[in-house]
Amino acid sequence: MNGRTGTKAFFLLFLLIIIILLQLLSQNQFSRFGQRLDSLEKIISGAPVQNKIQAKEVENQAAVTAGDEGDWLVWAFAVEPKTLNLISSETDQYAIWIAFEKIFEPLMAYDYDEIKLKPCLAKSCEISADGMEITYKLRDDIHFSDGVPITADDVIFTYQTIVNPKIDAQLVAQSFVDVDRAERIDDKTVKFYMKRPYFLAQEVTSLWSVGVFPKHIYQFNDPQEFNKHVSNPVGSGPYIFEKWDVGDKVVFRRNENYWGEKSKLKKIICKFIVNDKARLQALRSGDVDMIIPSPEQYAELVKDKKFTEEYRCLAYWTPSSPYFFFGWNEDAPFFSDRRVRLAMTEMIDRKSIIKNLLKGSGIETTGPYYIYSRENDPNIKPWPYDPNEAVQLLDEVGWKDHDGDGIRDKDGVPFRFKFSYAADNGLYQNIANVLKDSAAKVGIEVTADPIEWSVLITRINERKFEAMIMGWGGQIIEDNYQMFHSSQIGNSGSNYVGFRNAEADRILEQIRRSMDEEKRIELSRKLHSIVHYEQPYTFVFARPTYRILAPRFENVIVHKLGLKEEEWYVPKDKQKYKN
Repeated sequence: MNGRTGTKAFFLLFLLIIIILLQLLSQNQFSRFGQRLDSLEKIISGAPVQNKIQAKEVENQAAVTAGDEGDWLVWAFAVEPKTLNLISSETDQYAIWIAFEKIFEPLMAYDYDEIKLKPCLAKSCEISADGMEITYKLRDDIHFSDGVPITADDVIFTYQTIVNPKIDAQLVAQSFVDVDRAERIDDKTVKFYMKRPYFLAQEVTSLWSVGVFPKHIYQFNDPQEFNKHVSNPVGSGPYIFEKWDVGDKVVFRRNENYWGEKSKLKKIICKFIVNDKARLQALRSGDVDMIIPSPEQYAELVKDKKFTEEYRCLAYWTPSSPYFFFGWNEDAPFFSDRRVRLAMTEMIDRKSIIKNLLKGSGIETTGPYYIYSRENDPNIKPWPYDPNEAVQLLDEVGWKDHDGDGIRDKDGVPFRFKFSYAADNGLYQNIANVLKDSAAKVGIEVTADPIEWSVLITRINERKFEAMIMGWGGQIIEDNYQMFHSSQIGNSGSNYVGFRNAEADRILEQIRRSMDEEKRIELSRKLHSIVHYEQPYTFVFARPTYRILAPRFENVIVHKLGLKEEEWYVPKDKQKYKN
């Protein structure tokens, strides 16, 4: 009896010791876990972590919990940009897609869901009550991909390079016409001074869509040195330029030295395949992972249930979703009169283009604003398809067939013009045929003029065209000054068609000066009405943004501003590229 009692007491004492030890161990593990969470918080917030080993452990843990690292994204583009230097008048939307935010980062960046500017390279931004002074304080932990810290000197160098009249960046510099100067307050503080209030002052001075350039890499004595710097971009972003095989691809590898949260994908490759069918074939064969399909191509593909099960098919609207238009050069002998431009609009069956060429994948639009924005006036209705009215307008202006050859003429000049468009765009080719047939019915001769994109954009910039089709991708917050103000005709401005209207000029200037959002919306709708009436463009259609993506990618989120490839990852068992 006593032996059994002693054994039982010993067992209870042993059990108690084990429980105490487990509790102490648990508390220690909880403490470690708390320390890791605290360190992870500091890494995410940008605060320095003292213990480098602990930081590495947390980094690895974060990578495992957030998704598997590795694999590449191979993205097929229809157009190869002429430059990857974003401070250049030859920068286009493709260059921005390729280089901005991947290589070059701004002071403030738009949150993709809240659509508000939030700190990026800057940790804070202060704007004076009158909007005339904007002060940025840079983060302490930021550096370029070569490890050199980012300072106020880099910000000022970037700004001064943009506005340098000897730098071929007039299109970019136009956004800075209201900025007076930038001042270095200290190593991590920059202040911009405005000449006058501008409602997009914070976006512009944040270097949105340009990014901060490293002075120690890009500084120059001769501006032509900078102008010739079209490749090998160096910035602070999550990827590093590896190579550009002209005519084939641009390759980026992950920046292992990135100051922020590293991307999961090891490489992003932008491959150039100009033909729509060839891009789709490359997707099917696995040579590329993502394509931007044409509207009619997308509409056909999503009808195929097997295809939609094998690929991720995305169609979504964002403020940058493009609208497409015919641009009539008002300095050509045909299009200076508003009635002729309206006749060109009314002779074209735009609803038929959307139905038959786009397979219903588009919306008829009436003006230069994102169709779901408040600036776009929904009460303005498209001009009707009315060839008879078009004939009456042409007769009224004096464009008649005076010599009986079947072509209208005026003052001895036949109404015969070239219609320019990107040669490799199948949709544009089909639309050119529609325009040609429609024009022939009312006595106008149209010659299709397909031109390779890099040559076409140069001609458009120099206004060496008669009529053309192209699309504008919208800005997050729209300012149409550069497209429609008369001061933007020539000198690398974007008023390619030569639109001149004193009332439109006045409204565009008022829009830029107004800090009252409701007032800006009212003014924008007035501009919409003027542009609709004057028809410097024939607005043909707006359409969603389209992407088709291989299914192995995870965390593919369609934000209000679109996709962020930096968020994506591929599970280990689905990874295709191992290095």
